[in-house]
Amino acid sequence: MKIKDLSITNFTAFEQAKFNFCDGINVLIGANGTGKTHAMKAMYAVVPTSSDWNKIFNIKNINNLIINHNDENENIAFCKDIDITQELIYKGISFHKTSLEGIKAEIKLSISKSEEVSPIYLPTIEMLSIYDHFFATYERREIPYDRICYDLALALNAAVLRKTHADYQSVEPIINNLQQIITGSENQEKDVVVKESEHFYFNFNGNKLDVNLVADGYRKLGTLFYLLRNGSLTTNSILFWDEPEANLNPKLIVKVAKVLQALTATGMQIFIATHDYLLSHELSLLAEYPDENPIALKFFSLYKHNEQSSVIVEEGQTLADIAHNPILEEFAAHYDREVELFSN
Repeated sequence: MKIKDLSITNFTAFEQAKFNFCDGINVLIGANGTGKTHAMKAMYAVVPTSSDWNKIFNIKNINNLIINHNDENENIAFCKDIDITQELIYKGISFHKTSLEGIKAEIKLSISKSEEVSPIYLPTIEMLSIYDHFFATYERREIPYDRICYDLALALNAAVLRKTHADYQSVEPIINNLQQIITGSENQEKDVVVKESEHFYFNFNGNKLDVNLVADGYRKLGTLFYLLRNGSLTTNSILFWDEPEANLNPKLIVKVAKVLQALTATGMQIFIATHDYLLSHELSLLAEYPDENPIALKFFSLYKHNEQSSVIVEEGQTLADIAHNPILEEFAAHYDREVELFSN
């Protein structure tokens, strides 16, 4: 399964927007508040046709997802549509208010016709260290995390695959690469991340460490490792990753770009939202100067003309094709400030 395009109407920051995705890596950039995470959460909810929109967005009133909503005397109605046309499956969901005719929010995807997959969403929150007793506390509503964190905990709950399993073998080189990145060793045989009695540990070259003693950046990479190791992520999966760069030092960010390239080479479709200069430019270089394994890659800049306007979506094959790049603009402004300080 691949998501081909996304249409959004009257939804959070979007009055009317259209995304045309590639089968490989799709990179969303933009200032805070331009809807990058909302677009990815909307896709995540529509792919399995979820009804937990309020839980996915962690809000009490689903009316808040509609632009210019009014809470008085309104009921929300869901309309779920699945229409098979030629080689595409069109899946959509509409939110509309029964009291105000004509005001409707709509999310619609076109998806390549193939086997259904369960998407994986990696939020900015690191999950390995809060996995203990997560399900019980979530069900009692004692923690403020959304449904995406719950789904990720479920994925982490799966047992690891045998090394003879086809899903393991299809991503084994990536698993080994992640293990080497985290441990710094090419010779470690034990899995770098293990789960014992519903608690995670890291193996570092013969030393077993509690997950809470491991740096956040390694825990983030360890989450990706474990999802590959237990088969939750495999070929033809769809991965949504919100701010992969969070808590990673620059050396690890460069390696993550290569890992993303390797993941999409297996057939995985990836969506990431990022504010990071290094990650976005490393990915752009992969598109501008392809090696022997070229990948499909596309950039989406989400921007507003002013604070009151709706979000506009700009597309490009590389960052050079994007006219509105707030990451590059701020780095250019930083360089200008340095020049001014040096010249005084």
